[in-house]
Amino acid sequence: MISFYKNIVTVVLLFLLSIGNAYAQYKYTRFAFDVNGGFSMPNTSITGTAGGYSEIGFKVAPSRFLAGRLAVGVGTLTGSQQVDIITGTRDNVANYTKFNASYYYFSGSGLLNLERVFKLRKMGRFFHRLNPFLSIGAGYMYPDIEVNRVDGQFKNYNKNVRFIANNFGLDFKYFLSNRFDLSFGAEYKLVQTYYLDGAYSDKVYDGMTNAYVGISYNIGASANRKHLDWFNLDGIEELMFVPFQNNIKQGDEPIAESKKPLVDTTISLVKEIIPSNADSIFAKTNDIKIVNIDSITNNNQKIDDKNPVVVITTPETNDTSEFKKFGRHSDIKGDPDTSTPIKVAVSPSSQPKEGILLNDIDGIVRPMGKYNIIVGTYAGSKYAYPFRNKLRKQGLQAALFKDSERSKMVRVCVYYGDNRKEANRQLRSYMSKFNGQVWLHIYNPK
Repeated sequence: MISFYKNIVTVVLLFLLSIGNAYAQYKYTRFAFDVNGGFSMPNTSITGTAGGYSEIGFKVAPSRFLAGRLAVGVGTLTGSQQVDIITGTRDNVANYTKFNASYYYFSGSGLLNLERVFKLRKMGRFFHRLNPFLSIGAGYMYPDIEVNRVDGQFKNYNKNVRFIANNFGLDFKYFLSNRFDLSFGAEYKLVQTYYLDGAYSDKVYDGMTNAYVGISYNIGASANRKHLDWFNLDGIEELMFVPFQNNIKQGDEPIAESKKPLVDTTISLVKEIIPSNADSIFAKTNDIKIVNIDSITNNNQKIDDKNPVVVITTPETNDTSEFKKFGRHSDIKGDPDTSTPIKVAVSPSSQPKEGILLNDIDGIVRPMGKYNIIVGTYAGSKYAYPFRNKLRKQGLQAALFKDSERSKMVRVCVYYGDNRKEANRQLRSYMSKFNGQVWLHIYNPK
């Protein structure tokens, strides 16, 4: 039996470590461990007196609004009444003199963050560092009940006895530090049985009212990392996601980073990868000459308005990735093109007058390319600007795009272009940097 409990503890510890690593890149932790203790006032046919109980719980918050909690606990209940003579049948509740009950239980609860729902922190300083939660749950209770009757008879309920219990209450968290919170609250626990006090004949569901206080430890919290419950502590809403700090690898720089033209310079003539025999195909098309890039380099050939030239080099392998569009998102499958990408040069009149970097864009503009790599989307600019500035401080190119004046969605873009294959390659690169929290926005202006 001891080895069994050791295995359970080991599994739980490994689980906590794994989920801690999984969410390590987020600004907020989502997990907490708490210990509570308090008193119970039984709501039974026999007048009860306060008993005590204690519990430990594990909480996970998948969002700022909802959380789940698992708990185990133990407690006691007592009650008594003055009885002089037997009244009616012997099992009548009026014939019981007292009861003593001890129990242990486990339960699962869902918690709704009322502060987030009603934005209570904006209503007054009372909720400056206080979060109320509505708690609803259910579980099993395993009791050991002893009952005395006026005629001296004794009853004991403990073997194969378990009750379903439903709990409803309010839970409060008060911020002490990033790692610790003060927890307190009250709940009513409805026990689906008639004889928590041993009196089955009265046919009234029993229950108890619990009040408690305790301490909560936020797993994974640190001096710079709070629990998700405190997303808007002190009225400050910080970034949810912290990108990995690894440096950009050579060759993975976005086009803006390497100061390449920020528009797709591929003219309509070039729709696919041009084979090596392209000269014979397009040599006389619209007076545009197609040559190999090495010939220009070796012969010092100039590109100007009088000598329009499209220079194309063909990669050795093709991009076998498959591109599928789902709404404004994309799903990329297959192997990326690992060869040298197509290099295109056009006459100066077709190039942008100035190379505009994403970091040179101060305000919000429309998407500048058909394919835009997005790392954050916000319903307004209030939180988009801090995220953009944070990315820029980390050495990335970032700007804010909005589809139209009517659109409320502001997107944080780190790359744009009109070439699908290059966008796919860049998307894969940024997926590794942002742990998959990135997608490809396809802009089709009307």
